[in-house]
Amino acid sequence: QNTLAPFRFRETIHRFTANLYVFRGFLRPGHGAHAIFAAPTRPPAKRAEHTGPNGASDPPSLTTQPMLNTEELEHTLGEALRLNQPTSLRFGEPTGAQVAVDIEELTGASLIQTRVSTEKSPLLIPVIQPEPVVVMYFQVAGSTPFSLNDSLRVPERHHSLCCLPSYRINYDVGENTSFRDLSIRLKPDVVASQLLEENASDDDWQRLLEGCDEPFSRLRASRRMGARMQDNLHQLLHCPYNGRFGQTYRDALVRLLLVEQLVTFRQDRQAAAVLDAKLTRRDVETLHDLRAYLAVHYLQDLSLDKIAREFGLNTFKLKYGFRKLFATSVMRFVDDARMDHARRLLLDGGHEPFDVAERLGYAHYANFSAAFKRKFGHSPSRLRSRAEAFGGALEVA
Repeated sequence: QNTLAPFRFRETIHRFTANLYVFRGFLRPGHGAHAIFAAPTRPPAKRAEHTGPNGASDPPSLTTQPMLNTEELEHTLGEALRLNQPTSLRFGEPTGAQVAVDIEELTGASLIQTRVSTEKSPLLIPVIQPEPVVVMYFQVAGSTPFSLNDSLRVPERHHSLCCLPSYRINYDVGENTSFRDLSIRLKPDVVASQLLEENASDDDWQRLLEGCDEPFSRLRASRRMGARMQDNLHQLLHCPYNGRFGQTYRDALVRLLLVEQLVTFRQDRQAAAVLDAKLTRRDVETLHDLRAYLAVHYLQDLSLDKIAREFGLNTFKLKYGFRKLFATSVMRFVDDARMDHARRLLLDGGHEPFDVAERLGYAHYANFSAAFKRKFGHSPSRLRSRAEAFGGALEVA
């Protein structure tokens, strides 16, 4: 089962990518990723600027207050970010600060664009989320300063992913600072239901997203956006389509961006787990080679000592590293592969249970039958009878 997990997730990536390629066959030329990353422009203080999502004729609510003092501006923006309702805000402040916030809804996601420019006065804008949330963060231009227990700054053209039960953080904007960012908020259960399979053998995605039981944040360890991610982000913010077609296109882009982020930060998470075991890069590569070997040669006479000698690992690194990387033990991986092979033999209609037990190296049929029943919930003889009843037409999975 474990050997199928990477292919399941790869199919998810291919599915979203294929959907996007269908849409992109109609894209107009001249939409490059560089256009979104120009220096942020200062929004006007006294004029409302808003069009609905994708140019729709029914825009979200618009609130305009041209000039506020610093405290009013900080409070108003903090409330808008907390409520997370579709809106478009443009504010000015007497000392020269300019702020624009646009919040819009997609299917299961909220898009929040923030643009800030200060001159003589700093700003402290609270961002509060009281419920579990997945936050996809993209630093479009400039460098956004945050404060939590201490200060941190996300560099330009970097991205981050967080899954938290709740959070409170502040935009801690100093004097003469300009930046533009995009946050995409999603509910963890919605993300899990759309991207993850039930009963998948590789449950690291579930631990990463579902329920936020294990808080996950990469705001302090953001990664630079690649060219493909920049292009997808540009298409999301400058969608050339209107109506339902544009909505579907942007929904697919959000999911594709999330898949890209999950792949990136899952690799970081796995690397961190490996560092806990003090494994070298060569050890990790060897363990991956070992797993590929076992997926093919699981019927051979294998033992931990023999495997450790052949692959140049001590038994601690073999057992601890294999479990850390693949969330199972070496021999459990081998046993699962053998049982899957036994099931395929029984379903093809040409092998008796006793023959299969002997082929797998079991000296006693009772031991094979017990191991088979533990994994599949029924005996090999019962599966063989069902296969005969259906003329060998049962699904081989």
